[in-house]
Amino acid sequence: MLDRRIVILGSTGSIGTQTLDVIERLNTAGCKFEVVGLSAGRNIDLLIKQIEHFLPLVVSVAEEEDAKSLHGRFDDLTVLSGSDGLEKLACYPDVDLVVNALVGAVGLAPTLAALSSGRTLALANKESMVIGGELVTRILREKEGTILPIDSEHNAILQSLHAGKHEEIERIIITASGGPFLNTPIDKLEDVSAAEALHHPNWSMGARITIDSATMVNKAFEVIEAHYLFDVPYEKIEPVIHPQSVIHSLVEYVDGSIIAELAASDMRIPIQYSLVYPERVATNLPRLSLEEVSNLSFEVLDMVRYPAFATVVAAGVRGGTATAAVNAADEVLVKRFLRGEIGFTKIAEGLQQIFDSWEGRADVENEDLSLARILDIDGWAREQAAKLNL
Repeated sequence: MLDRRIVILGSTGSIGTQTLDVIERLNTAGCKFEVVGLSAGRNIDLLIKQIEHFLPLVVSVAEEEDAKSLHGRFDDLTVLSGSDGLEKLACYPDVDLVVNALVGAVGLAPTLAALSSGRTLALANKESMVIGGELVTRILREKEGTILPIDSEHNAILQSLHAGKHEEIERIIITASGGPFLNTPIDKLEDVSAAEALHHPNWSMGARITIDSATMVNKAFEVIEAHYLFDVPYEKIEPVIHPQSVIHSLVEYVDGSIIAELAASDMRIPIQYSLVYPERVATNLPRLSLEEVSNLSFEVLDMVRYPAFATVVAAGVRGGTATAAVNAADEVLVKRFLRGEIGFTKIAEGLQQIFDSWEGRADVENEDLSLARILDIDGWAREQAAKLNL
């Protein structure tokens, strides 16, 4: 019987709530997963329901005012707040697994804290690897922490890598659905609406990641993540459009064998794999019917249709704080698009402008990479992206 104590950072978000669902399924299946700690931003009403149901020992919230409202409401509950609270929660004693389901750059510091404490980290926070991959890999070399990726693509890669040795990898192939505008005429993209962009054909996700899937920024982030997570050079990581989202990623080996992971488009499947790794448990999650997906297609990612992909990957290859700049800019530009301030194609244009501006800064050559430096560039890029005339 699996017996694990869990902390979930970002428990009220999409990945966090699905993680709690998986934990309930696992406990029903005979496992013993104890939720020790939870963190939330400002969805305090949902957090209260989670506290009442899962009875954690400690919680962390974004605002001190919300922390004060929780103090005394629950017996024997420790309440933390702010970024310091997240880091303390990530290092909470006697915990087997920390799930980082936070959204945005705020997730990097808890990731570094958890790994510095030798924790096993189930990671759904893309920014940890996109903007802090160099710091994360440095800590992994120094400490004994472990990362188990939750993203369906990287989770699939992790599973496929069991078929061979690292030195036998020929290439990693990351699949992409193509988003809602795969077949939209390119000259019509500048006029698409936010509602259309938010209508992903296969996955139900948060607003930013859904828009990032439409621009293919999200896929570029996944290439950067794969580079750091699996220690594979960029030239061996390739995207491919796979509209059905049935095959989540593939690994090709030097002998020509290609190993793929297939599953239903349900994030609870990779979440559960990360929670029980290296075991497998039957919890009645959705199954893939091969008869219903007999027509699987693949096509080359069109750089003309998805120009933002090339910009973000170029930032990854450039290294340093370049990825912090484009990530922060993307967050701002996506919000501007959703508010109707800029058109859809202006997201890619804005990203290129911020990347060019970053390269023009005199202080990025031979910079001393640190969390403080990353956050400094993050702030600079947000400010620049907010005032771009697009």
